Amino acid sequence: MRQTQNRPIWFFIGSLALLGAAGCGDSSGPGEPEDPGILVVPPSLAGYYPQDLVWTRDGSELVYISYVTAPAGSTRLNAVSVATHAVRQLNASPSIISLARESAGSRIYFGASLTTAAPNDPNFQVSRVDVASGAVDILATTFLGSSNQVLVSGDERFLVAGRSLYNLQTGGRVDLPAGAPIDFSPDRTMLLYFLQSTATSFESPTLISTSDGSSHPLLYSTGDFYLAHRWEGNSPQLLKKTFLDAGAYNSGAVRLSEIDGMTGTSRDIVQFNVRSPFIGVTWSPDGRALGAWIPEGSLADRTDKTTLYIVRAGNAPAVVATVHGNPDRPVFSPDGKSIAYFYYHDDYSRSLYMKPGI
Repeated sequence: MRQTQNRPIWFFIGSLALLGAAGCGDSSGPGEPEDPGILVVPPSLAGYYPQDLVWTRDGSELVYISYVTAPAGSTRLNAVSVATHAVRQLNASPSIISLARESAGSRIYFGASLTTAAPNDPNFQVSRVDVASGAVDILATTFLGSSNQVLVSGDERFLVAGRSLYNLQTGGRVDLPAGAPIDFSPDRTMLLYFLQSTATSFESPTLISTSDGSSHPLLYSTGDFYLAHRWEGNSPQLLKKTFLDAGAYNSGAVRLSEIDGMTGTSRDIVQFNVRSPFIGVTWSPDGRALGAWIPEGSLADRTDKTTLYIVRAGNAPAVVATVHGNPDRPVFSPDGKSIAYFYYHDDYSRSLYMKPGI
């Protein structure tokens, strides 16, 4: 998802007073009740393996991909009302594998693999659906690249799909190197892109010009655990996690910090005690609130839980939700006042939950 930020949040850190503030609360012990939020879509309506959650621009609906059992491999693009929890189908294209939303209108972009394509024919199709009317436009048929992610700029001028960067206004196209698109800069002149390295298994973040495809490598340590990002002007702030205890990959403490991709400046944000390396994080659309799922407690004494914290400048991390299952990455609403996520059940089904008023 895109994370944009036009004002710096240097005061977000101030000092490391936030460090250690979270992950230290008492647990009520085995049987501690969950607080997952509002159930929006139960497993019976979510479909098989729902994924790729996005909000509509007005925040009234949540859109997601849902697989169906018959015919095998088929997918549906569903939307659920936040107010009434009514689920409706936006599109029934087979093999939808990624979603994106721009910020200027009411359309959802989606990419689908063309399973009927001949070996040398384009095998990836990008379309967009108007959430209000249901009208669908096919924008491009191309070859699936090293990433299946579809990305569109907020003004709907630029589109990344497969191996190409498209200018939807001029019809121009720029070939992209192997890698994964992440986000467009606030002024849409740059594309944040993670290049695949031929020498190592790590990806290298870079900025690619949307006008001519030229690239500008960023200052980032190879091997860092990239989690999310936000923007300060046109400079991406790359969030990473660092395990502080040597040899404690599955327990101990983890620090969240960010690196300015243009200057290489690093600053710490917050530190948590954790029981596993799983940490699902995201920034709010304005880049001023960080949502983080943190695994806490002890498996041995059955006090384990996963807590969703919201971290804002000048405030201690606030508990928003607590679950005992496996939550997916949290997704902020456009206004940053609600957050939604998929909850993974032991039987591999999923529910969709929402927490308003955060």
